[in-house]
Parts: sequence; structure tokens; C-alpha cells
Amino acid sequence: MSASWGAVCRPKEGQSVSGDIFVVEPFGPSSLHVAVIDGLGGGHEAARAADGAAMVIRNRPTSDVLDLIRQSHTALHNTRGAVIGLLTLETRQRVATYVGVGNIGVQVYSSQSIKPISKNGILGYRLPQLLKLTYTYNFGDTFVLYSDGISSRFSLDPQINYAQPPQALAELILDRYGKMNDDATVVVVRVNE
Repeated sequence: MSASWGAVCRPKEGQSVSGDIFVVEPFGPSSLHVAVIDGLGGGHEAARAADGAAMVIRNRPTSDVLDLIRQSHTALHNTRGAVIGLLTLETRQRVATYVGVGNIGVQVYSSQSIKPISKNGILGYRLPQLLKLTYTYNFGDTFVLYSDGISSRFSLDPQINYAQPPQALAELILDRYGKMNDDATVVVVRVNE
């Protein structure tokens, strides 16, 4: 098993720092947490909020996804808050688990129907009743997580080759579908045999 991934993160026009952050954190013998976190607003305070949730994931990688979301919510109480999409891939058993709070987008390119959804809410302010979704996936499936600085219309573009290397795919999506007036982040992950 091997997981390949690529990611890009760009601040909105006129800002030197992004309020978005991504995490790709391996843990255990064959597992991987993948997160896109978007701090509310922009600039340094948004970045501080996003970084708080990222630190929870990095410091407690073996925790269950629901616990990671709850711990992130607690850690962000004195910040602007953030939204998050958290995907865990168990690569030997080919199991994907997703929990999302807020407007982080997820597209999965697979022969199976995998349609992760997030619940409305804001880490640090209003945590919804969490929805943990679990799917079985195939080797070679491609997972794309993205912040609201990326137009979801990329998923309808017939000219995008989703089999290209993850870093090239992430860069292409940002280049074609990134919004200049918002922080923008794309993470692409593919698990191979």
C-alpha cells in the first residue's frame, strides 16, 4: 500500500497569510488523517484558529475522528472559529471515514458511490450533532478536499484528468477554479496497491 497526495494553499489576494490550512498526518501502520481547515475570515486571526484545529489532529493522531472534532471545537473556543473536513483513510482495509463541520467540500472519484457530507456549524462556537460517515473504497480512488475558496464547478469539468498525479491535479484545480477574493486550499489523495 502507498498513498500519494498533493496540496496547494493560497491566501486571498492582498493577504500575506492564509486562514486555510491542510493536514496530511500518517498514523499507525496504515492510516492517514487528511484535513482541510478554514479559519473564519482571513488573515492572522483566521490562521490562528485554523492552526489550533490542525495542532489537535497532529498531536493526537490515533484518536477517533469524532474525538478529534470535539477536541478541536474545545481548542477553538477563544478564537474566531473554523470549519473543517476530516477524512481518515485506513489503507489496508480500504475504509474511509469522514466528518465535516461547515462548508469544506469533498469529491471522491470512484466506481463506488462515495458522497461525504458536512453538517452546518463552526468549531469553537456551534458544534452540530456530528455525522460520521464510513465507506469502503477501491485502490486508485481519488479524494479531493477543498475550502470554499475553490468553486465546486471543477467537479463538472470534463477536461480534468483525475488520474494525473495528485500534486498536479491539486495545482490544476486551484489554478482554474480558485477564487482570488478568498483563501483557497485543495488536497488530493490517492491510495494505491
